[in-house]
Amino acid sequence: MIAAAAPVVTASAAEMAIPAQLPVVQAYAPVEETPIDRLMTASTNASSTASGNWAVQIASAPREADAKAQLDKVAKQAGRVLAKASGYTVAFDKDGTTYYRARFGFETKEAAWKACNALKRKSISCFAVQQ
Repeated sequence: MIAAAAPVVTASAAEMAIPAQLPVVQAYAPVEETPIDRLMTASTNASSTASGNWAVQIASAPREADAKAQLDKVAKQAGRVLAKASGYTVAFDKDGTTYYRARFGFETKEAAWKACNALKRKSISCFAVQQ
């Protein structure tokens, strides 16, 4: 048994015409002030993050001194790989505890990935992140 085809309905050109000018409606969402995270702002070296949008994170520690010690250790181990990078720490809160990320800043994604791959060849754990 063959089913009957449904009738085809077409609209005339006049029915499909788009009005020459549609009314323009603009809606604006209220702008809320975002509070400044004072801990993050205080622990981030502005000169190191302002130079680029990418970073290589090599560690995270519960004390800023430990994170800075990791930066110094890796900078010595890596030599030329991190010669143009700036080391810095970024504080963050997890479950009510403050931790410090140890990072090196880079200008580009490619530079960060290249540096991280070179660090991994030296058995230094890392990952590249966009800031």
